[in-house]
Order: sequence, then C-alpha cells, then structure tokens
Amino acid sequence: MELPPPPSLQSDAERWRLRYGSAGWGKESRHKQREVSGCSHTDTGAEASFGYGTKLTVLDSNRTITPPKVKVLQPSPNECQTNKDKKHKKTLVCVASHFYPDHVSVFWQINGVNVTRGVATDNAALWGGEHYSISSRLTVPLSDWLTPSKTFTCTVSFFNGTDTVPRSDWVRGVEVPAAPTRGKYLRITHTAKLFYATLIAKSSVFGVFVAFLVWRLQGSSGKQKD
Repeated sequence: MELPPPPSLQSDAERWRLRYGSAGWGKESRHKQREVSGCSHTDTGAEASFGYGTKLTVLDSNRTITPPKVKVLQPSPNECQTNKDKKHKKTLVCVASHFYPDHVSVFWQINGVNVTRGVATDNAALWGGEHYSISSRLTVPLSDWLTPSKTFTCTVSFFNGTDTVPRSDWVRGVEVPAAPTRGKYLRITHTAKLFYATLIAKSSVFGVFVAFLVWRLQGSSGKQKD
C-alpha cells in the first residue's frame, strides 16, 4: 500500500482529508465501520487513522459544510488581576460556533498585528451533536484594554474543501472612567461644607446646653448647702 506524503508536502486539499493525530497505521475509529472492497469505511463522519501519524476524516454526506459564527466577548468587569503575577490583566474570549467540519485555526490581532503572547486556544473543537465549537482567550495588560484606539480581532480560518474562508469579530478598547467635572466637584464640596457646618452648629448648641445644665446643677447644689 502506498503511504501518504509527509505533512510538509501536503496541499490544502489533502489536509481536508488527512488530519494529524497520535494513532498508528490502520487503527479503527470509535464508530462502527464496514468493509467496502476490502477497505475500512465510516458512515458518520468518523476518523480512521493511517501511516505517519495521520488520520483520515470522512465527512457525513447528510451534513452541510457550514462556516463558523465568531463572537468576541469583552472582559468581565469583575476581573481585576491574576493570582500568578499580581499584575492587572484583562481577558477577551473568542467563541466560534455552529461550524462543520472542524477544519479551523484561530489567531488574534491587536491593531492588525498578529499576537501569540497571552493566547490560549482549545486543543480541539468540541462536537455538540450537530456542529462544532471552539474558544480562544487573549489576556492583555489592563493598560491595553483601557486604550480606545486599540482593536482586538479574533479570526477563525475555516477550510471548506476548496478555499480557506476567514470569519472575524472584533472589539475596541474602552476609555478610562472620566474624572468628575469642575461643576460636579464644586457641588460635592459645597454639599460637604454645608454638612460639616450643620454638624458644627449642632455640636455648639449641644455644648451650650450641657454647660447650662452643669451651671444649673451647681446652682442647685449651692442653695441646698445654704
């Protein structure tokens, strides 16, 4: 039997059929197989493995080739810092869903420049019964996220059997919460002054009342001695 070419010589079309795995020559997939002209054949989109650590993906003819839907989720407002380095970080999440088959790759860009640092992508797409999904996370310094001029783009490359089709989504950094305006600051300080003035006035009145009460008690005590 003729062996398939090594991965470095495979074209995109060949990678459509041959995907890399750890199984050896001729190992069967989990799905039930049937013998057709002496060769193993799968009916449900299962995977059978061949030489050089490659595995053959047989598509289910009853399923439609569908590109992914991509969505980038903004960082959680409750995320402050990581426990590992104690530095302020923000994590963006990219979710690609509703695609078939799982021939995808994910990459991130900041202002159009590819980034790999801080990127963590699922090892494999998750099968949901009808379609696949995969997620990827990009962790950036808080200062980057608080820069409105920065754009964070997640692109999922999907091979449909003929062409590689990109699907992307992006979000923009946010502004630092604005400081109080001068007018608002003056209103706050004026309110504070009124509060403290009222508090001082009440304290003064209470002090006068206490002094008067002490004077009366002293006067009553002197009269009793006489």
